[in-house]
Amino acid sequence: MQRFRFKSRFRGGLRLLVLQILSEEPTHAYGIMRRLGELTGFMPSSGAFFPLLRSLVRSGLVEVDEVERGGKAVKVYRLSEEGRRVLESHRSRVEEVLRLARSFRRFNDSGLSRVFQVVDEVLVSMDRLSDRQVEELRRAVMDFEYRVLGILRGGGGE
Repeated sequence: MQRFRFKSRFRGGLRLLVLQILSEEPTHAYGIMRRLGELTGFMPSSGAFFPLLRSLVRSGLVEVDEVERGGKAVKVYRLSEEGRRVLESHRSRVEEVLRLARSFRRFNDSGLSRVFQVVDEVLVSMDRLSDRQVEELRRAVMDFEYRVLGILRGGGGE
């Protein structure tokens, strides 16, 4: 069975990105999410983000203060000393994750993420396709792979 490597390359990356963001300045949860969006081109769902943030607080890597802003209590998150130590001890991994985040942002911004939409469309259509259509798709994917790898290796992919 085929596995996609991007997810494994990014494993634990969101956690490190949050720590990196908080090393720059304390901020509220939406500020962290906004900054993640700036770095990667997408904002994580609140269902993924808030459990991660709670986990970072529970583990002592992030501390939270309630401050009053505009008459409302707002939670402001900041990196703890332990969080700074963890961030520094994983500096090379942090740099790798930041590089991947920039790559992902450029991938999204350039419209290349459409490939995922096409794959999704193929997946939901597979049970309706004839053998001939499946074979045509297989050939199209092989052509696509050949051209893309040619471009990545410095050729024109022609």
